[in-house]
Amino acid sequence: MEAARAILIKATKQGLTEAEGRDRAIDAGVVHWTAFTQAANVYRDFRRQQPKLKGSRGTWTVLTENGLEIPACYNSRVDWTQDPPVYFDEFKKISKKYHRWLSAFENGYAVVQKGKVEDGVETRARDSYLGIYRIGHLDEKLTCNGERATVSFELTEEMTEVPTSALGPDEERFAGARSEGLRKALLTIAYRAERTTQEAGREKTTISKWKEFGFKSADAMADHLEDLNHRQKGMCALSQVQMSLTKGDWCVSPDRIESDGHYTAHNLQLVANCVNSMKGSTPNSQFLAQLEKI
Repeated sequence: MEAARAILIKATKQGLTEAEGRDRAIDAGVVHWTAFTQAANVYRDFRRQQPKLKGSRGTWTVLTENGLEIPACYNSRVDWTQDPPVYFDEFKKISKKYHRWLSAFENGYAVVQKGKVEDGVETRARDSYLGIYRIGHLDEKLTCNGERATVSFELTEEMTEVPTSALGPDEERFAGARSEGLRKALLTIAYRAERTTQEAGREKTTISKWKEFGFKSADAMADHLEDLNHRQKGMCALSQVQMSLTKGDWCVSPDRIESDGHYTAHNLQLVANCVNSMKGSTPNSQFLAQLEKI
């Protein structure tokens, strides 16, 4: 009985119908009547125990009854054959929805969303939720121009109940656990960048390179840098070395990905001070190639 149930639960998560799940159980050697009985029970219970979540089609996150925001991911992007299951997705365009979705992962959970099945293929039209999972090894990789990204993570544990609060700060996923020291350092960086752009192009002994400030305020830039630091996990974007907040070679500093570009969200990365100095005006891709040879 347990063998049949395990096979059928896995079949539901893979988007298979009740009949397909039953056939899979039979193929695995489960006796015929057991497969029929278990299939009916599993699929009925599965539909009844859907997580109570709110969210409209087109949004990338859902809300619990307590207001906890959880990112949604498509079942078709989960590899259930791995243990633990792994989610992987490629984004061709970075949008506000994407940033909000990625930020929601700070709670430490993800909800797997099932798509409607049309002609035997699971589509992205939401049909129901398969379950809520704790996640691990969240990884985001951006292209050099910051316009594309790949995201992967593990579904480490299925929740038996809908979570009411984010994971605690000891697990480094709590959204409110932002360092005051980090905020102060990034705000200082933002103020300097804003002042630099105001002075750009003014004639002194030499004429400085023209730069524009692509944020509404220094506070808005600091917000972006704080989110950027969280996504980089405090690591230098180019050397992958842990950065610090104290003055010195490994102090966090902003780097324009394209040196001829401006201070905009898509053209910024955080790097260690010494790495920033070494890179200078070298194009990002060229500098990365140089680092590979060192």
